[in-house]
Amino acid sequence: MMSKKLLFLLLGGSMLSAQTINETNAAGKTGINTDLPTRTLTIQNPPADQGKPVLRLADLPSYSQNVNSVMDSNLGGNAQSSTSYFDYKPLVVDEVGDVYLGLPITNNTSIISLTMTQSRGDWVKEFNTGIDYNKYAVALMSYSFKLPDATAGDKIVMLTSGGNTPNKKDGDKIFDRIVPATVNLYNKDNKWFIEADYDSLNSEEFTYNEPKSVSRVARGTWYINLLVAPRELIHFTELEYDQGGTSTGTGRSDATYNTNLDALLNKISHN
Repeated sequence: MMSKKLLFLLLGGSMLSAQTINETNAAGKTGINTDLPTRTLTIQNPPADQGKPVLRLADLPSYSQNVNSVMDSNLGGNAQSSTSYFDYKPLVVDEVGDVYLGLPITNNTSIISLTMTQSRGDWVKEFNTGIDYNKYAVALMSYSFKLPDATAGDKIVMLTSGGNTPNKKDGDKIFDRIVPATVNLYNKDNKWFIEADYDSLNSEEFTYNEPKSVSRVARGTWYINLLVAPRELIHFTELEYDQGGTSTGTGRSDATYNTNLDALLNKISHN
């Protein structure tokens, strides 16, 4: 017989014990290692197992075994002949230990493949993606630029240096050159914007083998792939560091950089 410590409470002139109240609340509930379950099933970890998980499920079937099968449908099991991975829901546990049914398993991280045609040559000064800067984190995955096809067989399309671009080799003469593309994501009016350009270069069409032929701007196409996810579901931060005109740097030497980096790393470590 379990030992009882009685705490008498005066309720409306009658004397009730805390034990009696708990036994009433425990009616219809099952307890493992506890005489007073507080939920439909309450598992109390015994002192001998402290530090160990309270529950172990052994010899479980894998998810793939449930695909295209009907598992105990007459007993409330899977009644579908085909089951999607997204039909499953995880269990979540709060700080008290109560278990709840979580949201469906979904991948909230998405990829946007953006094609920007008919650019002004190779230049995209600013493009408003329409993605809310405060709600979503966006990362640049990859990008490429495609020159348009020539309009005629005797034409050629190429990137050339701008007319005001200086050339250290030939003095005041213009010398064609190739530079890497610059593609940036930035915040403007609480929206994600894109800028893309081959700095100091122009996408132009010329008559083949006529160096002094009149050129025209050739409208190219940018292919940009973006990774997008809700900010509340990922850890996202923006760091800035002033190199001070040098070619090397140590991020943690800057107080703001150091604080923001630690805040991010602490969030990751606690998950």
